[in-house]
Amino acid sequence: MDRAVALYGEAQALFRVGDIAGAGDRLDQAMRLRPNFAEGLAFGGYLIELSGKLETAARFYGRALELKADMPVVWANYGKALFRLRQFVGALAAFDAGLERRATDADLWNGRAAALRELGRLEDSADAAARALRYDPASAEAAVNLGNALHKLARPSEALLAYNKACDLHPDYGDALCGTGLALRALGRLDEARSAFAQAEALGCREAISGRGCLDLMLGDFENGWEGYEARWISGRSLTDALGVRFPWWRGPGRAGERVLVLNDHGLGDTIQFGRYLPMMREQGVAATFVVPRRLQGLLAPTVGARLVDSVPEHEVFDAQIALSSLPRAFRTRAESIPAEVPYLVADPARASRWRERMGARGFRVGVVWQGNPDPAADRARSFPLAALGALAAIPDVRLISLQKPDAALVVAAPFALETLGPDFDAGEEAFADTAAAMMSLDLVVSADTSVAHLAGALARPVWIALKFDAEWRWLRDRDDSPWYPTARLFRQTEAGDWTGVFARMAAALRRRRQSRTA
Repeated sequence: MDRAVALYGEAQALFRVGDIAGAGDRLDQAMRLRPNFAEGLAFGGYLIELSGKLETAARFYGRALELKADMPVVWANYGKALFRLRQFVGALAAFDAGLERRATDADLWNGRAAALRELGRLEDSADAAARALRYDPASAEAAVNLGNALHKLARPSEALLAYNKACDLHPDYGDALCGTGLALRALGRLDEARSAFAQAEALGCREAISGRGCLDLMLGDFENGWEGYEARWISGRSLTDALGVRFPWWRGPGRAGERVLVLNDHGLGDTIQFGRYLPMMREQGVAATFVVPRRLQGLLAPTVGARLVDSVPEHEVFDAQIALSSLPRAFRTRAESIPAEVPYLVADPARASRWRERMGARGFRVGVVWQGNPDPAADRARSFPLAALGALAAIPDVRLISLQKPDAALVVAAPFALETLGPDFDAGEEAFADTAAAMMSLDLVVSADTSVAHLAGALARPVWIALKFDAEWRWLRDRDDSPWYPTARLFRQTEAGDWTGVFARMAAALRRRRQSRTA
């Protein structure tokens, strides 16, 4: 027998009895004898992955497959390593390559489902997870992947069935119980959701802590909610892992003169919503340095009272650091003490004057935004169809003016008059500079739950926000106003997916407003 093959066999035998070090030693001997041993490289990649060195493991898998492509299990391992490295396109390609060689492999279909979900191809993700279950009906992981895709597709009843199946297969599966909590919360079954989150948390599922925290926040229990919210995930990692711990965490005001590094941990809407706390830090004598994308600095600089940088200053020492979205907790914010003085952002006067002249004073000017974040990982259910705005366009003297830059063909195809502000609208490097300026000449902003809604509220402009049935925690529950934005009015779905009812009520309110203004 080939000596390298014999050593490889010994390495596998040692691995099966738990002797990882011995397995590695035998494999090293085998690879010295045959450096291009494909199976050895693949096994080496697996051992390396167990030590946490994902990038090196992926290189080993890739080299093994270059030498011998007909190894479906190695394609699966390669795809999983790339997935954990958040290289989702490469992961999908690896899973597909494996399926070309073994089309009934449940593990490959399951990996494909996860990669497709992260790429925003949710229908395809659900289909792949269903096929994984077809080939392996006992796969709890595939059932969770199916539930995750259905949950993101705003099909919570179907998602709940998938999560329940996972729980039946594996009663102590924390991710399945957490998914159950998310689906129950989306269905409005809040007590059951809380119970599911508690069970998942008891099993060590960190995401369940965040899920419970968001539920508490939605119900107005900010004291417990902020504590749970600290367990939130960012790009698949915990808050501390994603941001890195360079300095002690800031616990809140108490010592004047502190130099605090504030890290941006979420999207544009969160930056605008929680940016209100930066002036409060200054009032407490804290010197805040806020790491924020350069394109937002022009909007924030005039009022936030913090030093703005686009990356963490090298070789600079701070007394503490904190995530921007953790500032409400640091200031011990409660529902009744939300700092809601608006405006706390301002538009550039010169820009505002230019857009006022360009738009003219004719009619009742309504700025509209119907699509949210295009990121595949974002919540698509928060967007509403362009056609839903037809109920507002039918009101005499109402001008609908687009505040976003969608596909021009989509605007042209709108079955009603929809004005655009031209190709130069917010075409510069600064985010929202023209949007903020244009808002100053609008009579009303109508927006999906997206960053433009936060901007309008921060500018103290009248804004009506269309919310899905299970709206985000920040809009609380069972109310049509927002303690975060006094000039906002909320229009909620009464049934999941029903935008027609939302805009029928909004159109009736707009007619009343027009009549009152005319009178």
